[in-house]
Amino acid sequence: MIIKILGNKETRAYKFTELFIREKGYQVWSEGLTMYHLAVAPLLTEKISEKELKIPVHGTLIFHPSPLPYGRGASSIKWAYKRNEPITAATWFWADSGYDTGDICEQEIIKIDYNVRPRTFYENEIIPAMLRTLNRCLENIGKGIIRRIPQIEVYSSYDKKL
Repeated sequence: MIIKILGNKETRAYKFTELFIREKGYQVWSEGLTMYHLAVAPLLTEKISEKELKIPVHGTLIFHPSPLPYGRGASSIKWAYKRNEPITAATWFWADSGYDTGDICEQEIIKIDYNVRPRTFYENEIIPAMLRTLNRCLENIGKGIIRRIPQIEVYSSYDKKL
């Protein structure tokens, strides 16, 4: 399977995702390849165009560090800390035309550690959970299992960037 990684190549999330995908034996998309089976976005800060959404055979998975549909929007970890939430989550969802609104592919609940700063929590807890859940996504997709669990809109919330 050829996988295209979207987002800023300089972020830890991107670098760990690329390393993980290569270690699992998948091919990472590069210039010159005309197609790819799946796109993944471990840390995305811009909206994906409708045209780009149609390119990958299986679709595009976006990572979000909240228990979607709760906590849509930017700064979800900072908001969770600010609200003293007991948990957050590692969520991979299928990109659609909305913001953080696509069907969920995989999700894992994570207890928030208030003994560390949000950045440290993100690096020590969220990124490993992101990779564990991505592994489950890729294993299922490889078996032909495409999980699409609709988000329940009545439970959604949207937080502005802090």
